[in-house]
Amino acid sequence: MAPWRKTDKERHGVAIYNFQGSGPPQLSLQIGDVVRIQETCGDWYRGYLVKHKMLQGIFPKSFIYIKEVTVEKKRNIENIIPAEIPLAQEVTTTLWEWGSIWKQLYVASKKERFLQVQSMMYDLMEWRSQLLSGTLPKDELKELKQKVTSKIDYGNKILELDLIVRDEDGNILDPDNTSIISLFHAHEEATDKITERIKEEMSKDQPDYGMYSRISSSPTHSLYVFVRNFVCRIGEDAELFMSLYDPNKQMVISENYLVRWGSRGFPKEIEMLNNLKVVFTIL
Repeated sequence: MAPWRKTDKERHGVAIYNFQGSGPPQLSLQIGDVVRIQETCGDWYRGYLVKHKMLQGIFPKSFIYIKEVTVEKKRNIENIIPAEIPLAQEVTTTLWEWGSIWKQLYVASKKERFLQVQSMMYDLMEWRSQLLSGTLPKDELKELKQKVTSKIDYGNKILELDLIVRDEDGNILDPDNTSIISLFHAHEEATDKITERIKEEMSKDQPDYGMYSRISSSPTHSLYVFVRNFVCRIGEDAELFMSLYDPNKQMVISENYLVRWGSRGFPKEIEMLNNLKVVFTIL
């Protein structure tokens, strides 16, 4: 039998199958267990569970997926950080959380929600593979990240899990480095987006009663503005700009409407008198 030899560097792996050891020296593993590999021999590894170092033994190589990780040691405590992009880590954590709920839905015979969660998990697994491939162009990668974060937030909402607050690029906001007001606005915006997404999903399940139904259910609105007068005692010609401002997003959400006002208290173009009208659409 070949001798055991130490690994050339620190190696960590994740169990991809359950392994039921027949007793010492074999180490039983559950899917997802993280192991620290110390020695190798033929088709076997020797090591221990990261979460419980006292549990040591040998286990088959074919049951382990080797992962590149960063090990942080603080006060004799090892913190294992996967060497992959943060969003891929978030997808992994989300799949673990949803997977537990998915099993409960099966046991509870909630078939419709069970199949819905299953479909979302399949999407996340496929997208996670694309994220880790490193072959996507920058614009496609950005679009994929938006799809992933949108799916995670939507799934967490319908499963009544905690809402994740993100910035404009989809990165999770650090509460230690973000003001309370910014967190509040980001939370409101995320809630509105998810609520709108749920409405869209529900509308897909509604019967189609024709074009009138689709038009009447449209969430868009328009604002009609009629400028009758403008008073500003500056004695010179002026330009009046009007636009719509969203206090929640703290930004202008429309184009400017320009009115040229003369120094005598009338529109610069006299033919525009009583005809200064504008409609702001798709609000």
